[in-house]
Amino acid sequence: ISELTRETNAKLVELALFRNILSPVRRVPLKILSEIFVLVCSPEHGIFMPFDDIIKDTCVISGVCVAWRKAAHATPRLW
Repeated sequence: ISELTRETNAKLVELALFRNILSPVRRVPLKILSEIFVLVCSPEHGIFMPFDDIIKDTCVISGVCVAWRKAAHATPRLW
């Protein structure tokens, strides 16, 4: 039974990976994703946003997944 449980859990993990691959957000072009990140991390309506908050938001975005990390690192305006 424990072997079947391990195999079932492994298959569930594999299934989750396949679902992530098919996720619509993975099809968003890098340029658009970068613009979204810049809008999220920039001050709103000319209001001053502390530098620490900007860096925190950028780090959170970079930590979501490998694709978002690459997009964030490829967007100089975030840094």
